[in-house]
Amino acid sequence: MSTKTLTVQLHGYWHCGSGHSAGTHLDALTARDRDGLPVIPGRHLKGLLRHAMRCAGTWNWFDGVTLPDGPAGNVEELLFGSRSGQEARSATRPGMLQVDDATLPEPERAFLAHPDTDGPQLRPFLFRDVHRTAINRQGSASDKTLRGTEVALPMQLQTPLGLEVTSLEEELRRQQQRALDEADLWSTLEGVLPLISAVGAERNRGLGEAELSLRDPS
Repeated sequence: MSTKTLTVQLHGYWHCGSGHSAGTHLDALTARDRDGLPVIPGRHLKGLLRHAMRCAGTWNWFDGVTLPDGPAGNVEELLFGSRSGQEARSATRPGMLQVDDATLPEPERAFLAHPDTDGPQLRPFLFRDVHRTAINRQGSASDKTLRGTEVALPMQLQTPLGLEVTSLEEELRRQQQRALDEADLWSTLEGVLPLISAVGAERNRGLGEAELSLRDPS
C-alpha cells in the first residue's frame, strides 16, 4: 500500500452537513467527529476528487498517461472503481483509492479533546451560526424563508490517502498491482487538485473556499 497525506486548507466559513438540526434555531448542524470537532467526511472528499478526475479526463489531461492493460479503461475507473449505475451490482469493480475523514492535525485534536486542558472549553468557538432569508422583488424579506446554518471557522484539516490493490478479480488485481509498481498515480491525482476550489455544502454560494495539497506522511 502506498500512502500520502491530503491537506485541506479552508480559507473561509464552511459547512459539511451532519443531517441534524437544532430545533427552531438552526436548520443544519456541522458534521463532527467523536470528540465534537469539525470533520470533512471521506466520502465527500472522494466524490470531489472523482469529479475533478472526470473533468480532467474529459479535457484530455491524461492523454500522456499510460496504464497497464486490464479491465479498468482509464485513470478514473482504476482509482475510483466503476461508475454508479452503469453496471449491475455483481459486475462493479472496486477502485484503488482509499479516503478517510479529514480532521484537525493530531496536536490540535489532542489539545481540544483532552479533558485536562482548556481545549474542551474552546471547542464551541470553532463554530458560528449564520442566518439568511430570501429577498423578494420589493427588497423585503419573504415570509417563512429564514434559515439558520452552523458553519465552521477557517482551519486546516488532514486525512491519509491510500492506494492499494483491492480487487478479488485476478485480471484487475494484476492491473492494480502493476499500476502501483509502474504508474505515477500520485502525480496524476495531485495534478487535478487545483480543480477543487471549495468543499462542503453550498460551495457554489461562497462557503468552503479551500486549497488542497498532497505530501508524504510525516
